[in-house]
Amino acid sequence: MFSSKIRLFRYPRQVLFLPRQNLVSRNSDRASFQSSLYRSYTNPVPNDSEKWKSAWDKKWIQTWNEKRIPVQAYLCSVGWKDIFLLLINGGAIFFSGDLLYLWWVSNSNKRHITETMEKGTRPISAVTENMYVSRPEITKRLTEIYKADKGHSSYHLICGENGTGKTTITKKAANEVGQGVIYIDFPANFEKLGDAFGKALNFTFEEDASFVMKLKSEMFGVKTDEQQSHSKWMRAVNAFIRAAKVYKEKHGKPPVIIYDNVNQLIPEKAKFLDILQDEAKFNADESTCITIFITSEGSVPRRMELIEIGDLNEKESKEYLINKYNIKEDDAKKLYEMVGGRIVNLKDAAEDYTTGKSFEDIKKKIFNEVFSNFERANVNPGQKNHEAAKIIIKTLLNSNNVLHVSMLRELTNVEPGDLLENNVFAYHPKDMTVTFQSRSIEYYIQENVKKFI
Repeated sequence: MFSSKIRLFRYPRQVLFLPRQNLVSRNSDRASFQSSLYRSYTNPVPNDSEKWKSAWDKKWIQTWNEKRIPVQAYLCSVGWKDIFLLLINGGAIFFSGDLLYLWWVSNSNKRHITETMEKGTRPISAVTENMYVSRPEITKRLTEIYKADKGHSSYHLICGENGTGKTTITKKAANEVGQGVIYIDFPANFEKLGDAFGKALNFTFEEDASFVMKLKSEMFGVKTDEQQSHSKWMRAVNAFIRAAKVYKEKHGKPPVIIYDNVNQLIPEKAKFLDILQDEAKFNADESTCITIFITSEGSVPRRMELIEIGDLNEKESKEYLINKYNIKEDDAKKLYEMVGGRIVNLKDAAEDYTTGKSFEDIKKKIFNEVFSNFERANVNPGQKNHEAAKIIIKTLLNSNNVLHVSMLRELTNVEPGDLLENNVFAYHPKDMTVTFQSRSIEYYIQENVKKFI
């Protein structure tokens, strides 16, 4: 009996503390209950995924703790006063650096403009060399202006209808001269005018380079896009004038600045054109620089010396068609009779002809374009300007296509501007005459004479 009791205590007693089980479920699912007991005694071996996750968590937490403790200690050791001083000192360093950079940009602008004037802008023409139509007399005249001597005191206007080659000839002459010739193309969007000046002169504006100046402009000097553009191009012009004086002192002659497509400013922005014209007149009087305006509008300033670029004559037109497009002389003559000597019209007609279009198809295309112009000008039969247009057309046909502008108002009681703005009639400011806008217009009228006489 005694030994039996001793035998009972040989094995250590094991006590389990389990959550209280529902008696019903325990009795009904004996296997599940036994399984729960088994799990309490086992240590499952983790799989590879769990091992990797555990190692990663341990490493990440250890790294974070190592970094977090010094950062927390530093933040606790630094007072608000020290943080405030740190921000002030950092801001002072930043603004000082920004102002230093602004000073560097300002000095760089002077150097860049001087370098640009020494080389010239040398604008690239869209017309390839093999398609260029030489105009020796006009090119010679422009070259003489670009190379003007110290006493030159004029500013000039180059005008002509769209497609006469004004821009191409101007760029060609500017490239031949190079030094001292600055070319600026006026954009259709006035808000981009300041940037166009900056690009041509290689000029960087303060607000584009400095955070401080941009912040100042936005907070204390809010401007419209128009005002900002005006400010930009006026600053660029003033910088150019300062550089022009240095250039003249060095080379003994004034530089040249060319404003192309100034008709983009008419009529909405005419006041800015007036500013440029006044500036041009003053600089001409002082012989500081020579200003050249290029336009396709006869209403642009007429106080300046005028150079008008017109159409090619018959001989030049036929040579263009024969040499550039290999068109036979008889066919070249027929094309000239339809479109005249306007380079852009000759080019279109030649390309249509060389791609297989018949003369009748080319004629139909031209007449459709002319009809559209007449519609916009309200001169077709039944439109409000038709009777006035009939008087002008009859007069031009009877006077070899020449009519003084003063006669328009007397003959028609219509303001000249209403009849000259839609590519039906053209105004020539040099001799103040009015003609058909192109040979195509005259050709269309001759074919439809009963409608307009």
